[in-house]
Amino acid sequence: MAALKANAADWADRIRRLLAEQKLSQAGLAERLGVSPPTVSRWIKGWHEPTAESYIALGNLAQPPDGIYFWERAGLDSGLLDAGLQRVLSSVRVSLRDFKLVAGRKLSGILAGKGNAAAVAIPQLNVTAYGDRVPPHENVSMSEVKVLGVLLAPLQWCPHPENMIAIHFQGESMLPVIPPRSILFVDTASKERERLHQRIAVVSHRDLGFKVARFQRLAGTEILISANHKYPPLDVSNASKWKIFGEVLWWVSRDAEGDA
Repeated sequence: MAALKANAADWADRIRRLLAEQKLSQAGLAERLGVSPPTVSRWIKGWHEPTAESYIALGNLAQPPDGIYFWERAGLDSGLLDAGLQRVLSSVRVSLRDFKLVAGRKLSGILAGKGNAAAVAIPQLNVTAYGDRVPPHENVSMSEVKVLGVLLAPLQWCPHPENMIAIHFQGESMLPVIPPRSILFVDTASKERERLHQRIAVVSHRDLGFKVARFQRLAGTEILISANHKYPPLDVSNASKWKIFGEVLWWVSRDAEGDA
């Protein structure tokens, strides 16, 4: 509950910031969005959350990263949601002149190199996935994610090298398969729900953060199954709320190294 209240304060703060940046009164913003001034007042007080339609309109008015944040809150399922992550990955690749970065269309040229093993530079993001139903810490918006460092992996481990990222994992929901404090290596290009059946996936919710578990498709529903039987299955059938973030290809931990 505390995490949900924190999220309410977050979107209320961002709407107040939008008013200041756009030099709009509450009545002026209400007119731009086609809602009543009392509605805007309830938003900025954190009493009522905007509807998906209002979030999209707020995102259209705001500048990044707030614009992307509002679209995320709307549950918008489009390429716009990848803008924040792609901005981060692009900035990392531009700055890493000494690494042999690869992209799908350039693999043949790199593999033809003289005896040099191709490696992929994978950004480690300041993002943590939890097994808990409500994250113990504030959820991170992908529009504002920071890069903690860069890890190298062999090219042959990465089906989509340009889409690889690394994130933290905390909690005991995946024991004994994935220990707490592991680093997960995620292919963010692998999002097709049909293909992910029985695979370990990262799924995101705008309020409940990032979840890691085995994705299963049953008759009429889709669920996440944790390796630890103490954690009940989680229904993620509602694609407007639960977004596939990517497939976990392998992970590393302090005690052991495993792969999916």
